[in-house]
Amino acid sequence: MDYDCIAKAGSMLGSGAVIVMDESTCMVKALERLSYFYHEESCGQCTPCREGTGWLYRVIHRIENGQGRQEDIDLLDSVSDNIMGRTICALGDAAAMPVKSFIKHFRSEFQYHVDNKHCLVPVELQREGSKIYVG
Repeated sequence: MDYDCIAKAGSMLGSGAVIVMDESTCMVKALERLSYFYHEESCGQCTPCREGTGWLYRVIHRIENGQGRQEDIDLLDSVSDNIMGRTICALGDAAAMPVKSFIKHFRSEFQYHVDNKHCLVPVELQREGSKIYVG
């Protein structure tokens, strides 16, 4: 696992952290946790990051809590596009990239949340937390 190989696979290594998730992980809940982290870590200096990370978190939180709207998934993609490349440091891009990736790879799970107002993963299979290994 190195930066070049990960880039060729269409992703990025970032800080070198690896989050291990199995099929019992709700991707909406996982993204909600990530988005909350980036929202809290924003120093507030750049408007796109300060406002955008909060917006991302609130929309994902709304979807996760059964209040998602049909336009929310596209809104997440649009807000991410408006953050990327428009901040002083890399935190804005780091916050936007997981959102774009989760929507790209797990859009159907987000859509299920919006349509059904609950998670696709049965409650009995959901785990409370994910293991995070930092190397």
